[in-house]
Amino acid sequence: MKISKKVTLLGLGLLLAAGSIFAGGGSASSGSTSGGASASGSSGAAATGQLPRKETLYFNGMLWNKVNNWGPYFAGGDSWGKDYGASRQLIFETLFVYDQLTNTLKPQLADDFKWDGQTLTLNLNKSAKFWDNKPVTAADVVNSYDLQKKYATGQTSFWSFIDSVTAQGATTVVIKGKASNFNPKQVELSLSQLYITQKAVMDQVVAKIGSSETALAQWANMNAAGLMEMAGIGTGPYIPYVSDETKAVLVRVENYWGVARYGKLAAPKYLAHAIYKDNAGGDAAFRAAEVDISQQFISSVWTMFNANVSTYIPQAPYYFPGVIPMIIYNTKKPGLNDPVVRKAIAMAIDYATIGQNAMSGYTAPYVASLMLPVPAEQNLIDAAALKPYQWDQDLAKATAAANDLLDKAGWVKGADGIRAKGGVKLSGIRAECPQGWSDWNASLEVVAQAGKNIGIDIQTYFPVATVWSDDRFNGTFDIIMDSPGGANIASPWSRAYAAMSSADIPPEGQPNLIQNYGRWINKEATDIVSQLQAETDPAKIKTLWTRLNVIYLQEMPTAGLMYRPALFHSVNETVWTGFPKMNDGSGTPPQLCIDNYSIKGLYNLKAK
Repeated sequence: MKISKKVTLLGLGLLLAAGSIFAGGGSASSGSTSGGASASGSSGAAATGQLPRKETLYFNGMLWNKVNNWGPYFAGGDSWGKDYGASRQLIFETLFVYDQLTNTLKPQLADDFKWDGQTLTLNLNKSAKFWDNKPVTAADVVNSYDLQKKYATGQTSFWSFIDSVTAQGATTVVIKGKASNFNPKQVELSLSQLYITQKAVMDQVVAKIGSSETALAQWANMNAAGLMEMAGIGTGPYIPYVSDETKAVLVRVENYWGVARYGKLAAPKYLAHAIYKDNAGGDAAFRAAEVDISQQFISSVWTMFNANVSTYIPQAPYYFPGVIPMIIYNTKKPGLNDPVVRKAIAMAIDYATIGQNAMSGYTAPYVASLMLPVPAEQNLIDAAALKPYQWDQDLAKATAAANDLLDKAGWVKGADGIRAKGGVKLSGIRAECPQGWSDWNASLEVVAQAGKNIGIDIQTYFPVATVWSDDRFNGTFDIIMDSPGGANIASPWSRAYAAMSSADIPPEGQPNLIQNYGRWINKEATDIVSQLQAETDPAKIKTLWTRLNVIYLQEMPTAGLMYRPALFHSVNETVWTGFPKMNDGSGTPPQLCIDNYSIKGLYNLKAK
């Protein structure tokens, strides 16, 4: 499948975007490590599934199929579909990591950065080394960026915002923003999402894989030969170890350079993700302390609370809001290409039921807009100006208004109660998300009921995650559920770009990895998203964000369903203790101890 080089960073950077620690790729592992990295543990034990429990931290909720590619530059559509940003930083590190609590970037391979106009200068940590003990240099950083220009990867579109990346000496890097498309937050996003690899090793890899656009994204499988190549390019505290149909395992690198930053090695020797077929299986394992950190949705999590089980926040809503799961309409489909139909569906949705039942109360009441209910985002809009375009929070009144809207637009109910217009009947519309994702499955059942209440036949469809992922990218859906934009240093701009901009939609027939999966096109919205990239005047920013939200409410290319945490963070401390909690003084975000700045949590854990 040809992947356009105009892949936006939100295609994988958010794919959500940018791989889970256990996502990324490769076939079954030999369980060996190569090169200079020193890994502890017995390959025989790992291969047979007998990992020492008090040395192994277990996860669930991020992996639903066997890992098929461990490569650092994997592009789009992972083998298991759902992806959580930069947690592969435990293997292939980035220059900085995102701190969700402070909305800032914290040092990783680099120590600091500074803007001077449209030019960013950063300094590397002089202790940083690859697994083969070679130092991380500015030349390695430059080459890591340049590879994305040559090949189509999840990070290719960073070059939409960057003019050049150059080295000044061995440890200083200069990044010039593109004057014609200046977006400082997207440049900063690249600092936290582009994995740095060793130039000398990658030069050898490039000579072998050739110049095909997709060659780099497909390189570095999880086998003995792949690990030998990879042993010279990683810098992280863990290295791939085992991948099969039941689990994926990383093993600690004993000579990890980061001891110079953290003062010690991470506590767990192994990080293991067991594969469950659905949320129910994962819940049972979590309850039994076979899983230490759960990222999946747990219905009524408070019923599990005991001396060992808890969440980051001890009371409702239990989790930090970070994303807005949405239904995305395929605007190329007859019927759904009418904004009246799209808005009517949104108006008739029972958001209270989604919030209380499907989401177990882990969300504030949803109010239609692009913004999260947090001060940093609400302050960007004039809420009063949006009121005329929003609908009544009373479901009966909103449903009546939706029916009236469809009536006036000429969508007439037939004898079977289904509306039609101009030969197009609003029936057989499929609303899709992966099977086993119980909260999303329940949410789409509420959407289907909303359709029934206004004369639109919506059927739920819950395929395996890989099919859902392919349908997203290929546009082979009617309505699909996803969380555009993710939580990162560029939010909420990244959400608006993913949901409303058509600037980088690839030509028809090519995979669409940028999250405007419905291929909705509105020039004014695209122009506003572009203007917001670099605008610094607060008054103008507020005017632009307000207008963009008005367009959103008029056209409804998507419809938000709830507010959801970027990552669920529930812990069972039967085996391990010391997990981050709200106001514990550690400043560690609720991101599973593996994603971005939450990695520091691995250093505070203790086995009981």
